[in-house]
Formats: sequence, C-alpha cells, structure tokens
Amino acid sequence: MDEDIKKLLEKNLELTEDIHEMTKKIKSYILWQKVFSIIKILIILVPIILGIIYLPPLLRDVFDQYRELLNIGGTGLDLQGLLGGQSADVDIQQIQKILR
Repeated sequence: MDEDIKKLLEKNLELTEDIHEMTKKIKSYILWQKVFSIIKILIILVPIILGIIYLPPLLRDVFDQYRELLNIGGTGLDLQGLLGGQSADVDIQQIQKILR
C-alpha cells in the first residue's frame, strides 16, 4: 500500500509540474496580449490626437485659399460675390424662385 501511495504522489508531482509549465506559458501569453492591445490602442489614438493638433491650421490655410478662389468673405458667405455682383440684400423667396 505504501508503494501505491508513492506512485500516486510521483504521478501527482509530474502532473503538477506540467500544470506549472502550462501556467507559465499562459501568463506569458496574457502579458503579450496586454502589450499588443496597448499598441493597438496607441495605433488608433495617436493619429487622432495628432490630427486634432495639426489639422486645424492646415485646413484653415486650405479654406483660406478656396475663399480667395471663390471670392468669399473671410467671416462668412459673401452673397454679393457669389451672385455675380448683385445686392447682398437677397430675399429668401428670390433664392427659392431661382432654385425652382
């Protein structure tokens, strides 16, 4: 009976060592998954943040160039420039008639 217990203990020790090795591998896998998830988040967030910081001045320059091309005022739409020199007091009803 003492031999049976000894065999069972040895088998139990082998299985425990196997489980320990698997646990190490699983911990390593989980660590790398965390690292790659942080990298994925950074890949998404960094361009968005850089876009928020650097795009407004660039877009402002582009829109200023289009305003010059279209003869649009700097603060808003210049109806006189858009309607070919007509008065800026254009009535909404007149615009609707033109569009119909």
